[in-house]
Amino acid sequence: MKVLIVEDDENKRLQLEEFVIESVPEVEVSIEQSLQGGIRKARQEMPDVILLDMTIPNYSPGPDESGGQMHIFGGTQFLRQLTRYKIKIPVIVVTQFETFGDPPETKRLNDLDVELKTQYGQIYRGAVYYHAAVHGWKQDLLRLLNDLNRS
Repeated sequence: MKVLIVEDDENKRLQLEEFVIESVPEVEVSIEQSLQGGIRKARQEMPDVILLDMTIPNYSPGPDESGGQMHIFGGTQFLRQLTRYKIKIPVIVVTQFETFGDPPETKRLNDLDVELKTQYGQIYRGAVYYHAAVHGWKQDLLRLLNDLNRS
C-alpha cells in the first residue's frame, strides 16, 4: 500500500509515519508539507490513500520561508482540487484541532466531517482527531485504513 502523508507539523508527521509503518504491511510512505506539494505528489504518485492535515500552508517552506499563508480549511481546498483533477484517491483527515475558523464561522470537527462526507463522499473517508499524548487516534486511524482494504 502506498500512503501519502500531507502534514506540516514535524512531530505529528513523524508519529503518523511511524504508526503507518508499524501497522500496515508492505507500506510505502511519501511525505509532503503543503497543499500545493501534496496535490502535485498525489498526481505524480497516485497513492492508495492520503492522510491529510486540515490546516496546512499553501506551499512547502524554504530555508527562509514560512510556506506562505496557512489555510485553516486547507484540507477542504485539497479535496476540491483532487475532485477538479478527477483524482479518486481515498482521503483521511488527521487533525489536532476540534474546532476550525473564527466566530461566527467556527466549525466543530464533527460538523466538518459531515460536510466533507456530503461534498466529497467519493474520496473522503473520515476524520481522526489526533492528540500527541492520547493514543485513541491510532485505533480510529487503523479502523479507517482497514475499511479501505475491505472495500
